[in-house]
Amino acid sequence: MRIRPARLIGWLLGFLIGVVLAWLLSSCGGTAPPNEVRLPPLRPTVTPVPPTTPTPIPQAKVFDVPAVDWGDVSAFRAAMRPAFADDVLQFVDANRYYVVAELSIEGNVALIRGAERVRYTNHSQDTLDEIVFRLYPNFTALGGTMVVHSVELEGEPIQPILRARDTVLSVPLTQPLTPGQSAEMVLQFTTAAERGMNASYSMFGYHRDVISASEWHPLLSVYEEGAGWWEVRPPTNGDSLYHEDSLFETTITMPQEYVPIFSGSELETRDNGDGTKTVHYVSGPMRTSKLIAGKDYGVLSGQVEDIAVNIYYRPGGESAAEPALQFALDTVRVNNRSFGEYPYAELDVVETFVYTGMEHPGLVTASERWWERGNPLLETVIVHEIGHQWFYSLVGNDQVGHPWIDESLTVYTEYNYTLEVHGEKKAREWVQNYYDRYNAYRGRGGPDLPLNLSTSAYTDANYGVIIYVKGPLFYIELEKKLGRETFLKALQLYVARHRYGIAHSRDILEAFEEVSGQDLDAFFYEWVGWFDGLDPSVAEHAQTITQ
Repeated sequence: MRIRPARLIGWLLGFLIGVVLAWLLSSCGGTAPPNEVRLPPLRPTVTPVPPTTPTPIPQAKVFDVPAVDWGDVSAFRAAMRPAFADDVLQFVDANRYYVVAELSIEGNVALIRGAERVRYTNHSQDTLDEIVFRLYPNFTALGGTMVVHSVELEGEPIQPILRARDTVLSVPLTQPLTPGQSAEMVLQFTTAAERGMNASYSMFGYHRDVISASEWHPLLSVYEEGAGWWEVRPPTNGDSLYHEDSLFETTITMPQEYVPIFSGSELETRDNGDGTKTVHYVSGPMRTSKLIAGKDYGVLSGQVEDIAVNIYYRPGGESAAEPALQFALDTVRVNNRSFGEYPYAELDVVETFVYTGMEHPGLVTASERWWERGNPLLETVIVHEIGHQWFYSLVGNDQVGHPWIDESLTVYTEYNYTLEVHGEKKAREWVQNYYDRYNAYRGRGGPDLPLNLSTSAYTDANYGVIIYVKGPLFYIELEKKLGRETFLKALQLYVARHRYGIAHSRDILEAFEEVSGQDLDAFFYEWVGWFDGLDPSVAEHAQTITQ
């Protein structure tokens, strides 16, 4: 998730004034005065700042990656809550990664040298002649560098093909991969992050002795029948990800003084006796892998049932760690009850140099700018990013092609949290503030665009408002129409049905129609726009009325 940019200068000035007043008037936690505008803190557009010179990639170290028994998924049970440990059995023939890596600091550059053994299984009905990886650090929105030095396919060297400004790596297959067949590859790679780099929203980089590595090794793309491999180069004003759930096992060596934080659970840490340590960790079924390593991190931990919730904070962030933990605990409790159970053994919330906040499976980041007791934005960003553990992580989607599917629902989770934690009065104020903002946008001539558009179809000026304001208002109105009990049952069905999978717009409609017993095509078309699965007569009728 990212909390989105918008160039609505008049509103933004008013919002900032409201934030300053809230800062002055609030004395603790995320409790806000009644007149505070409780809105997602939309990011201003940030132009990526490239390095002054290209980051040099040193000669690659060749890593020996051990053979993997792909049929054995027992190690991954450690990353799951006991009641969900058997879920890993669903992934015996899923995509798998075994990564061996070393993290080092060389001059002003953080380098991750590594290799991965990857098993890809063709779950489509098509026969494939290539397998595609995404190299995320090469995206403009991340601003790093990733070089793949060599690729082996079934033990034999093969020459990959780079496309889309080195963000797509194609592995041509010597034999076509028929439905149900698998292929095994080994990729040797190096990822670099330059000190002080401010690329887009500071999700990826090396700053003040913290390495924040998003999607830090080559990741399999998604193959869609009828569309082929996903090779879109996302615009910088939205999220970049689209992946199937996979299992990740990683051993990474790093300087002893660095604290590792990652998507998944630690199996063991070994002191190498030379100033380094090696950490071995595994994930549950997750879409990507996030790694943060930093000096001097403190940790405060709590528990929701059998879920460990960890708050990692930087020196000086101690006073905010306690309210941050309470926000996280409350959010997990509310979301478990409202949408379905979080299945992983732990959830980490990390203070970093990220511009606002960002979701990753099992790990969310919150901006150090807001990491202080009494700042209402700290509560907002933690609630929002943890909401993405349900809508993006558990239930996946194409964040670039259909951002409303995860983002609009995630903002609704903020309303749901406000109602459950702060009560009906605060919830009503939340809704009114959103309507006030949307009406102000429309009053200035902003177009009433449908929700079901790709990120690139919106401008910076309307992306945040449509997806982050109109989107949750759609769910507020749908809840009013169906009643809260029916509404939440439908969301629970949606999560249960698509847990660990990929959802589309029609899947949301189907869940609400099935639980409510109502025909909701016209309601969805009015707010969301056209998508496959809608009754065509609804669109025809709407066009007739407007003619």
